[in-house]
Amino acid sequence: MTQSTKEAYVISLYINNPLLIGGRKFDLRLYVLVSTYRPLRYYMHKLGFCCFCTVKYTPSTSELNNMFVHLTNVAIQKHGEDYNQIHGGTGARGP
Repeated sequence: MTQSTKEAYVISLYINNPLLIGGRKFDLRLYVLVSTYRPLRYYMHKLGFCCFCTVKYTPSTSELNNMFVHLTNVAIQKHGEDYNQIHGGTGARGP
């Protein structure tokens, strides 16, 4: 009996000079329905949303492990000191 070993990998490329808004990393969430590929037919929802980090971006290696600088996920950001539950952005300490 042979046992196959599966290994999981995450392949990513870190962007050294990311596009920032207000000094913070962000991502855009847009909703698109692709109904056919040939011919390409798609429908884009009028609304979407944007997720921001609560801490301003710095390329410093000392902040490399700081999730609040690098990851825009609300599930992570909501645990940060600067998270504002009303609008999901930065708190009283400002932008």
